[in-house]
Amino acid sequence: MTRRHRTACLFAALAASSAAFAETPPDVEDLVGARGAGGETQLLSRGYEQRDSNTVRDQRFTFWWNPRNRQCISVSTTDGRYASIQAVPVANCGASDAAASRPYPSAERDPNSLVLVCYGAGTRPTVKSEPTYTWDDKRNKWHEADTIQGSSEGFNSDVQIELYGDHGRIHLGAALIPPINSHGDHGWWELDNLQVGPDRITAEYRLNGMNKPRLSVDRRSGRITIQGMTSFSGQCDIGNYGGGQRRF
Repeated sequence: MTRRHRTACLFAALAASSAAFAETPPDVEDLVGARGAGGETQLLSRGYEQRDSNTVRDQRFTFWWNPRNRQCISVSTTDGRYASIQAVPVANCGASDAAASRPYPSAERDPNSLVLVCYGAGTRPTVKSEPTYTWDDKRNKWHEADTIQGSSEGFNSDVQIELYGDHGRIHLGAALIPPINSHGDHGWWELDNLQVGPDRITAEYRLNGMNKPRLSVDRRSGRITIQGMTSFSGQCDIGNYGGGQRRF
């Protein structure tokens, strides 16, 4: 196998890994890139019901619920087109699911629990191949080769956080999950070193042995930041809050 073929195989494997975490349900994956109006018509015809929507900067996030297969999806719309469609926990659509809620009590049953749904954007590491030429002294001619270089790419995603007493967990959008990870529990990761103060929430979670991102949520502004190998910032519980009061 030539070096160029090995490079091609490497990128095919990386693409497969990324596809595995795309989390776009098969019944709606053809709607990514569709215009908003046409996409809504298609979602309705496929049994989905619109539940809620929020706008963050230039993006609109809409939740759709399919009672037939008990599936909740988050649709991100940018410039009038569906930029991404992701499967999210059913609680985002106001539904309940035993696997998704275990082992935490629901916020409706326990006044001490707190659920945050956040939207935003970030950057993550990636690799790219660029063609180059090197001089072959033995053959006395230029030789074509491929070089692999580290880079970064932007993405949009949603995050859900559930807190109960001194315990908590986080559900990550597909773009925030690296190909090599501990898989969590149904897409959830336990929060470590959780600190819930009157104005700020901080915690960590372990994606793999070398990647332990740290999150911080400002309870006055609703701003969330996640710092690790992948960075993310966004807004939680969108609303019109003023007078210096907390958002949650």
